[in-house]
Amino acid sequence: MHYAFQLAAFWGLAFATLALALLLLNIYYSALGADLILRPLGQEAAIAGFASLIEGASAWAVVSFLPAATRAMLIPLLIVAVIYKFTHLIDWNRYHIMLLFSFQLVLGASAACFYFGRFGSALMILGIAGAFLALFFAIVRNL
Repeated sequence: MHYAFQLAAFWGLAFATLALALLLLNIYYSALGADLILRPLGQEAAIAGFASLIEGASAWAVVSFLPAATRAMLIPLLIVAVIYKFTHLIDWNRYHIMLLFSFQLVLGASAACFYFGRFGSALMILGIAGAFLALFFAIVRNL
């Protein structure tokens, strides 16, 4: 497959998981009774597009050229965290960003497991994440 198609595929997957993670984060905060302040849809899409380009290009480079350097994916994650913190400087705190990336990680990992036929692993990832979110929800609601 041509490198441009691979890069576009990684970018698309990163954008899809990031957009879905933002949607789930908004739903989760609504269930908590808290407000998640987001920018208008066009601005959020632009932020997610740029951030997912960094994630997708980094994942493509690691998978294509440096498969032994998976720990290097921490650097683009930190860059994207800085982008989201900077663009939502007043509105978000570190918990918003941690939950956003937790949602994105769970979505990406479970989608990869489903793609490769590891249905038990995917369901276990979703179950553990759901249990963690339910526990967090119960703790926050009782405070």
